[in-house]
Amino acid sequence: MLELFMYPVSGIMKLWHLLFASFLDGSLAWILTIVFLVVTVRGIIAPLNWLAVKQGRIGALMRPEMTELNAQLREVTEVDQAVELYTQQRELKERFRHNPMLGCFPSFIIVPAFIGLYQVVLRVSGSANEPVGMLTLDNVSSFRASTIFGVPLTDFAREHHDLVLPMLIAALTFTSLNTLITLYRGYLTTLFDEKIPRRLLWLMAIMVVIIPWMLWTVAWHGPIPVTIIFYWGCSYLFTLLQTLVYEAILRKRYPLPEAVHEQRRESIERWRTKEKKRKKKAAKERFKANPEQKEASAAARKRHAKILAEAKKIVKSNNRQEGPTAAE
Repeated sequence: MLELFMYPVSGIMKLWHLLFASFLDGSLAWILTIVFLVVTVRGIIAPLNWLAVKQGRIGALMRPEMTELNAQLREVTEVDQAVELYTQQRELKERFRHNPMLGCFPSFIIVPAFIGLYQVVLRVSGSANEPVGMLTLDNVSSFRASTIFGVPLTDFAREHHDLVLPMLIAALTFTSLNTLITLYRGYLTTLFDEKIPRRLLWLMAIMVVIIPWMLWTVAWHGPIPVTIIFYWGCSYLFTLLQTLVYEAILRKRYPLPEAVHEQRRESIERWRTKEKKRKKKAAKERFKANPEQKEASAAARKRHAKILAEAKKIVKSNNRQEGPTAAE
């Protein structure tokens, strides 16, 4: 299974090394090969990353209108009303061209590329008597003989603390800065009175500290080759520059209106005052004092759920009927 990740990575490395080895010596050729492996992988996913970032911002831009439609949906008493509101929601998503699933694709490339490189470097480090992926015996021998800052690329970082330290600090700095920018972007669009988005933001805040600590510990004590530290630093430098560019584009093309900021501030106030918990507690006390009211409320919720389910079926049927017509 791991070889499936190893072959594409070793193939990209081989192509870049063929180019650089034609006019550079062994070590510099392999160093530039790692750099351009980062450029290749990150360049391929850059458009997907932009789509993910843009879709996240678009989701925030359309949220005030979507929130209003959702509030109206909670109050509907007729199927026709629900159908109209669901149709408006669909039209809103089409108007903003919102597709949150696009944010899932970059990881499908980044993770296999990192695993592939790790496997290539480990196997190159372990043997000089057999090819590794698409790297020939000559490539393997040349890679094993290459150094960066006087440290063999295939040695473990824990064996060269003093020489690897500047590289590791740079990698940690790039990683932390990128995470902080992403955290701030998430803060501007998070509704704090919603449990899942709030906890995801807290998790990201914790990762600002945990990830550098984990990477430092693994690099210092684990089986992490110097090549991986170098690749990691280059990768997050590329990501940091990309994040800064994306942030500039977002601020210019997709600025957050005051309505979004106001919605966030209101959500923070509701979270601080525990508004939802107080309402739930008041409802429990009210139902405890009046069991009949609880039964009536449960029956009303069932009727409302039935109305929404029927409306969704109608909207789904209408969408299927409109599809062929639109295509014609």
